[in-house]
Amino acid sequence: MSAAAATLAREGRVVAALGRRSLSIQFRRAQLLMPTFVLPLMLLAVIASGTAAGQGLRGFPDVASYLGFVVPGTIIQGTLLAGLTAGIAFAADIEGGFFDRLLAAPVHRASLVLGRLAGTVGLAALQVCFFLAVAAIFGARYPGGIGGMVAAVGLGALTAVGIGGIASAIALRTGSLSLLQGIFPFVFILLFLAPAFFPQELLVPVLRDASVYNPLTYIVEAVRALLAGDPSLGNAWAGLAAAFALAVATTLLATFALRERLRTQ
Repeated sequence: MSAAAATLAREGRVVAALGRRSLSIQFRRAQLLMPTFVLPLMLLAVIASGTAAGQGLRGFPDVASYLGFVVPGTIIQGTLLAGLTAGIAFAADIEGGFFDRLLAAPVHRASLVLGRLAGTVGLAALQVCFFLAVAAIFGARYPGGIGGMVAAVGLGALTAVGIGGIASAIALRTGSLSLLQGIFPFVFILLFLAPAFFPQELLVPVLRDASVYNPLTYIVEAVRALLAGDPSLGNAWAGLAAAFALAVATTLLATFALRERLRTQ
């Protein structure tokens, strides 16, 4: 094995180990875990019961079930929370001193960021599976089949990486746990500026115009199209491109934030 391959394998083991630690910590901290699973379901119940009559509006897509139509919004809400909790856990490690101990290890610094985001991928994948299962119990239908559901899980996990990168960058720049906990409401603005629970064509003009510039619009619509097996509901490739671009950009942002933190220490 070449030196480069050996180094890559070592860093891969570091990322995997940190990802497992991140995921296990999430499940040991109920105050972080419960909101990511419970809050989206609560909002789903409110939306599904309070706006189901909207399915009868002119211009509303012909879908197998209204609950299945709004589940993608719940999925993306969950990924937002999963990404935010990644930043919160990062800030907690910084305040608690564990992150400083990691810096003393002979590993590439980018692996510290990727390891945290690897845990976010696992959490988001579990969330999406959970939301799909619960919604199916209450009547949601997924004509896109197993393939569509698997693709939706992957797209949700990739979106969580994008949000986790932003949250990690903030954590690395500020090291403040309280600041990360306080940005929850601002992230949800992105969700409600996207057609998460209603067709884009039926949004009020201001929201409809703003949604065009929101990457979550393309991700939500892609998840909806995948689950429904109906390309007219969204472009899966556009959603993948938006999620991938967001994940790459914010991961680089977090890596640069780490480099800046090391430079100023």
